[in-house]
Amino acid sequence: MNEQLRAQFEAWHEQDEHQKIVDAVLALPPEERGYEETGQLARAYNNLGELEAALELLLSIAEQGREDFRWHYRVGYSYFYLHQNERAAAAFDRAVALNPEDAHSWFFVALVSRTLGNRGRFELAKERVQALDPELFEQEFPPDQEESYCPEQYTQEAFDAVEAHIRQYFGVYPLVFHEKLSPDIHVDICLIEPTPERDYYTLVTLGMGAHRMNVPEELRDSRLDRAELLICLPARWNIRGQAEKWYWPLRWLKILARLPGNEDTWLGWGHTVPKGAPFSYNTNLSSVILTEPALFDAEAAVCHLPDGDAINFYQVVPIYQNELDCKLHRGAKSLLRLFGQDAYVVDIDRPSVCRNWKLEPEDDLPDPQIEPAVPRWDGPAGCLATRKITREKLPVGYFYREAPVEGAPDSGWRFLEGNEDESYMSDPANTEVCHLDTICASNPGIAPLLTSPQGTAYFRGEDGRFYYEEPMEG
Repeated sequence: MNEQLRAQFEAWHEQDEHQKIVDAVLALPPEERGYEETGQLARAYNNLGELEAALELLLSIAEQGREDFRWHYRVGYSYFYLHQNERAAAAFDRAVALNPEDAHSWFFVALVSRTLGNRGRFELAKERVQALDPELFEQEFPPDQEESYCPEQYTQEAFDAVEAHIRQYFGVYPLVFHEKLSPDIHVDICLIEPTPERDYYTLVTLGMGAHRMNVPEELRDSRLDRAELLICLPARWNIRGQAEKWYWPLRWLKILARLPGNEDTWLGWGHTVPKGAPFSYNTNLSSVILTEPALFDAEAAVCHLPDGDAINFYQVVPIYQNELDCKLHRGAKSLLRLFGQDAYVVDIDRPSVCRNWKLEPEDDLPDPQIEPAVPRWDGPAGCLATRKITREKLPVGYFYREAPVEGAPDSGWRFLEGNEDESYMSDPANTEVCHLDTICASNPGIAPLLTSPQGTAYFRGEDGRFYYEEPMEG
């Protein structure tokens, strides 16, 4: 590679113009793409979040890179953000062995050592960063995070399940906004690009659910203590823009993802979080409300982990002050009924759905953040429940969904206490029609499961949680 091209690549790298590097290398004839050009292309792909493409390129020149610390650093970078931490550790260890004076390699040794729980190696790497590059040390290890050591992260099995859920229900993401320093939880943001069917960007957090939120005592058995977030942005949005008018949705995904840990609280359906001022100079949107993923299949709302746990996915919808006021005084359902589909893709200029709403004296009652209702149930909300539940107020122990009664506002759901025998069930007087809201209000944990198809059944385990009942083989 000639010196002029090398200098141009470094200038683009310093200016975060990584796509220009990609375009320039790909414009070269194949016979002119040697080891250094391929390495530059891989570095650019790493910085653009296209980690698998970067790793494939780097492995194609592995023989030439064995004694090059930059090659090991770039391989380690790819592996680290692909959450293959053991391989990342080996690559960064080799990088610092080949060049003990490279502060950035030591910085990643610190990150991966912290992730793997190797405190001795973590402390040693921090010392090396401080000695080699004090400015980098102060930037990446600020004093208020000095006690932070190992962030909460998914197990590999849980991570794989959540990643597969995102790909299946929200879309394949070629780009991930990776987080370098994670003092508490490691929160990446997956970027799903617009398609002809979904003409908008979808940004989904990956990592928030590693932390168990502090849900209220009465909801402890409801599997609402783990969550991920998403937001939808119009196709015209400058998704890589660094100005606040473009960046605030990403910033707020990270703020919200850390809020439960920072405040020892929780976030769930219908919750609102105000900023106290507009998100940017060019909009009056100033708060957010969490809803189910309204633009996606119903199954997208919950990811069931292999160990029986669950990760709930909530869509972040920016709202105006008068919409927040309406929600706080009349409830989330009242506000969300006013939303059309277009409200779920961020539009900084959309009209407020509450522009004609005014606070009336009888409205002046705060609405609780916990709303034990069916999240935006669009179908018939009738169901059948035994009198043990409706009259004796016993908790639901077993429920299933069958074909609804034709011509009736019936959801098909049937709720039992669990100890009803055949004689009890054969008497129609022991079963009553009621509304799904009534069941969900006194039985936390049921609402997220109601989108399950006909033929589904759940039972309450000894730990109080509901578990899917495998159908019997016919």
